Amino acid sequence: MSRAFGDFILKDHGVIATPDIWYHRLTSSDQFIVLASDGVWDVLSNEEVASIVWMVESEEEAARAVVEAATAAWAKKFPSSRVDDCTVVCHFLQKKPQNLEYMDSGKLG
Repeated sequence: MSRAFGDFILKDHGVIATPDIWYHRLTSSDQFIVLASDGVWDVLSNEEVASIVWMVESEEEAARAVVEAATAAWAKKFPSSRVDDCTVVCHFLQKKPQNLEYMDSGKLG
């Protein structure tokens, strides 16, 4: 339930309103930021999300593609469970390079 960020009223219903936070000092080599609910991180790794974001041209497409991948992963990994909320926001920190051939070498930015 992505609306639960900071919403302590739902605590009695099992919704944890305190997000996990990691700090990273941004550098000129950082390409994007992904903010996602736990439903995404429960089924996709950082590397999987990064590779999905690298494949698309816009922030909106990136968010949609990550949600679609997470939803599909939930159905595959937990077929008898309901899909957890998968909410994603992607923000590109700089314009994407036109030539993405270096991705094939396994180097993610």
